[in-house]
Amino acid sequence: MNEQKTSVTHWKKLTNPNYIGAHDLQPGQELSVMIESVANEVVKCFDGKSVKEETCIVAKIKGAKKPMILNKTNCKIISRNLDSPYIEDWVGKPVTIYVAKVRAFGESTEALRIKSTK
Repeated sequence: MNEQKTSVTHWKKLTNPNYIGAHDLQPGQELSVMIESVANEVVKCFDGKSVKEETCIVAKIKGAKKPMILNKTNCKIISRNLDSPYIEDWVGKPVTIYVAKVRAFGESTEALRIKSTK
């Protein structure tokens, strides 16, 4: 078990590999990115037992391989940072993504967050 591994894969990368997640960033890493578009999208999620579909707000990121699912917290921060609740005003604007420890479903977990600038 003490073998050196040249490449490792976080198990969460297998649950929803089409969207960026906290597991895609290194500890302490921040990504400064540009929003390309924001829209509702049907997302397939594995809940541990089965695959379910859910409509989510998704931001496509300029130059990124994967888009980011935006929860309400991140939408509120973007809205406040950019002084606009309108997704059309978010297009072409920069944001910084980072990983934060949050409480969710009764436990502590890592989540992607948009850095507040205000």
